[in-house]
Order: sequence, then structure tokens, then C-alpha cells
Amino acid sequence: MKKLFLVILLVVMASAMVLAQAPPTAGIPTSSGAANAKAPTVDVLGAHNNYGRGCAGCHAPHSGNRGAGGNGLGGGTVDAWSGANALFAQDMGPLFATAAGTFDFSDISNTGSSAKYIFVPPSTQNPTTWNIQQYQDVRRIVMCLACHDGAVAKGAMMANWAYEQQIGALPSSYGSSHIPTLLGADGSSAGYHNDHPVGENATLAAVMHSTYGDASNGVVMTTNGTTGKITNIAAYGQYLTFINNYGAPAIGSTIVNAAGVPYLVCTTCHNQHVMNIYAASANSATNIGAIAGSSTGTYATYFFVNGPYNINNVTVPATQAASTTQFCRQCHFGESNEANGGSLTTSF
Repeated sequence: MKKLFLVILLVVMASAMVLAQAPPTAGIPTSSGAANAKAPTVDVLGAHNNYGRGCAGCHAPHSGNRGAGGNGLGGGTVDAWSGANALFAQDMGPLFATAAGTFDFSDISNTGSSAKYIFVPPSTQNPTTWNIQQYQDVRRIVMCLACHDGAVAKGAMMANWAYEQQIGALPSSYGSSHIPTLLGADGSSAGYHNDHPVGENATLAAVMHSTYGDASNGVVMTTNGTTGKITNIAAYGQYLTFINNYGAPAIGSTIVNAAGVPYLVCTTCHNQHVMNIYAASANSATNIGAIAGSSTGTYATYFFVNGPYNINNVTVPATQAASTTQFCRQCHFGESNEANGGSLTTSF
């Protein structure tokens, strides 16, 4: 009897140890390794699998938001064209330009009458009347806010808690407080003032520090007409060195305003279809030059970030730069090692 009790006790203890472990993260690259990190073993769509609904959570193959489980008859303005653009399934109606549909992404230094980064969605719901900028803004900003606003547009299937944090994939330094995923209802009173600017006023030249934001002294960008893909970057040496040390995965392909100037949208920094891996290729605009000496390979990333962004690489050598820092320096080049006379390779 005592032997049986001992066996049962050991089984219970072993089970408790298994249950006490953090949620499985094997599918998300977590090593501090370089390129060609182990491919994910969980679906790359990650949180955007929408709790099992998959692609249809955002794209209704039939009937717009009604086909996605909604009735399109909620309060406020209704998006009569739901499903007509990229088969998008959410009701964007509340986000179109109304008194409540103006989004001020200016931080505290640019608020009030001098507000600098105001984003106003199209004033009409009819996509047949949109110009190219309105069309791009809807597809690359408004569609994102349809779920991630949380204030004007109520989030659909949103727990307002970062998925990576839910499954235990973040380092302990992030703490236990939930990382919000609703920009307009994140528990603060700041509204959109604590979110990075997007929209036609948030040009690459504006977000780059002035030293490197103009053609006379810094980064020169030429764009490929309507696509806005940056086909050439010349930075008198410094920026090209940065590209060789990290690359330009986000700004290598962007969109342009009516004047042909590239500007930031949500999908500049985020790839909504791939959460946990960045796969570089010769056609991905990852590098205008090189990325770690190669134009291909897979890299760890988190939060749907559109480039190598490994937050679990917490042992970065002093002689290298973290990929999380390098990603931001694509635009904020004034804070890069290269802009300050150095040259550090990237620890991916």
C-alpha cells in the first residue's frame, strides 16, 4: 500500500511540474541566434487566427461583415461597402470621417493648434470615389483600426492583451501588467497621443531627425511612382553602412502621398499576416544593400513587426546592436551608430 501511495505521489508531483511550466513557446523563435533561425512550428498567423476563425475573422469570403457574423446594423455609421475592399469583414463605418473620426497621433509637444500628425479617414464610404491616398489609407490604417481602435470602433474578438504575453513568449522583464492591443481604449487618457504617428503627415522625412531627413544632408530616397517602393537610398556612406549592418525591411517598400513623398502607415512597421517570423528574400525589400551579408534567411520577430525584432535576445554583446533597436533606426537614423561615426553589426 505504501509503495502504491509513493507511486501515486510521484505521478502527481510530475504532473504538477508540467502544469507549472510556462505556456508552450516552441513555435516562436526565442534564441539569440542570427539569421536562418529555426522556422516556427506554430502557425505564423498567430493572434490573427482570431481564436480559430482564421482568415474569415478579417476577410469574409461572402457577404461582408454579415458573412463574418455581424449584422452591419450597429450604432453609428454603417459601412455599406463592407466586404467590397479586400473582402474586409469588419464594419469600418464608425471610423470614416465624422466628428469622432479624426485621429490625433501628435504627442504632447505637437498637440493643440499646432497638432502635427492628424489622420482623417475618407469622408465617404464609397470606395469608387476614393483617390489613391484615401484607398491606401483605408487599406493600411482604417482596416487595422476597425479592430484595434477600441473606442470609436469597438474591437472584434479582441481581449486587449498581447498574444505573445498570453502564451508566455515574452521575457520576464515585461512584467505582469497586460500589454494593451486597443489603441483608443488602452486604459489611459492619452487617446492616440501615445501612439506612433501614421498618415500622410507622417512622412519619412518628418519622422527622421532633420539631420538625415532631407536630400541636402542625409538620406536621399527615390520612389517608384505609384507603388512607392524605394528603389534607391544614398546616404553618403552612413546609411548604406547601416543597411549593410541591418537592412531596411520596413521602409524598403512603402507608399507615397500625392507629392510622391513616402509616409508611414500601420503596415509599414507591421505585417498583419505573419506574427512570429520574418522571412527575407531577394524580392522582400529587406535590404537595399545587404542584411547580415545575405538577402535571404529567416529571423525572429514579435508583435507582427515587419523585420527582425527579437525581444528574447537579452544577451546582446557590447560590440553589436540589438535587432529591436536597429528596426527603429531605419527611420530614426540620427540615433544610429552609423550616424554617429560607428558601425556595429546586428545581434539577431
